[in-house]
Amino acid sequence: MKIALIIYKYLPTKGGGEGYLANFANQLVERGHEVHIYASKWESNNNEIHYHTIPSIRFPKFLKDISFVINSRREIAKHDFDIVHVVGRALGMNVFNPHCGVEKAWLKQNFLSINCPGSRALKQIVSFFSLRQNFILWLDRKQYTSKGVSRIIAISDMIKNDIIKYHKIEPQKIDVVYNGVDLKKFKPDNKNIYRKVMRERLSLGEEFVILYISNNFRLKGLITLIKSMGELSKAGKVYKVLIIGRGNDAPYRKLAKKLGCLENLIFLGHVGEIEKYYAASDIYVHPTFYDSCSLVVTESLASGLPVITTVFDGASGIMEDGRDGFVMRDPRDHRALAEKISCFFNDEFRQKASIAAREKAEQYPADKNCEDIIKIYNEVVA
Repeated sequence: MKIALIIYKYLPTKGGGEGYLANFANQLVERGHEVHIYASKWESNNNEIHYHTIPSIRFPKFLKDISFVINSRREIAKHDFDIVHVVGRALGMNVFNPHCGVEKAWLKQNFLSINCPGSRALKQIVSFFSLRQNFILWLDRKQYTSKGVSRIIAISDMIKNDIIKYHKIEPQKIDVVYNGVDLKKFKPDNKNIYRKVMRERLSLGEEFVILYISNNFRLKGLITLIKSMGELSKAGKVYKVLIIGRGNDAPYRKLAKKLGCLENLIFLGHVGEIEKYYAASDIYVHPTFYDSCSLVVTESLASGLPVITTVFDGASGIMEDGRDGFVMRDPRDHRALAEKISCFFNDEFRQKASIAAREKAEQYPADKNCEDIIKIYNEVVA
């Protein structure tokens, strides 16, 4: 098949959704398909893939979104593709795979993640009058309801439910295909290879290590995590927290200092070779307010790390609460989070959860994800 994949930025080295799409594109090429990437900015990671630059106006953001939608649709129309697969903000597709989830659901949770009522109200007012936000809401609706869209691929049951709730789409038009994970890259055996050297590099001993990864500290619940660390410190627990990701960490450091747990936190910024940090850790904590299906959760499970996340993370749909980790109902409940983290200080409980985590991840290999989507492609072109 001749397949076009459309995303605003195609930067495989960034990981996340872009890393997922790069791996997916490579698998399509391995299976003999002709793959074209359309993006405003891209990095080549496979000489057999065809790359196309979509011009877009960088500033203001409002025009960036509009110009990419218009120009990508114009470029796609010049060619005859069997499949036009969109994962971001674009039109002209016959397969829509919204990795960012449903905009209205995201907005609701994004507002909820703002602690200060005054700031939250101001954010809601600004959003209501924002040209860009209103365009995104219009585009979100258009993407789900366009007549040319034959199938919608939700990356979690949570996203499927949100699509039905907010856009009234018929359930039979929506397929759920959870993200796959690279089981060879992310594996428990990495602990034997990297754990000792990474802990030495991070000046860690044998203390209990919690891992947190995000480039959006507020939305992904870092305040809740830090407050829960305050509770652990009060209880006399010995631990360290590795905090990975880009963002302004000053207010979080200030909170941690106030709660008496700053010395237990290690802010690392952006890092490479993330699998080594999974190997150095004991559990992964992700108290997110919204994630369509967090890749760091599936990577953690594959690495043998028990996970604590929330019902607002689509990846929680593959977890068994109390077996391979815990799923919280309220991302603001720091005391409940502290209680759940405390369970993993028990070595026997943690080891059982670690084994269950890997077993769960093995049900979602990257190959299966690709094959499931190809089946949908075949039904679309039939």
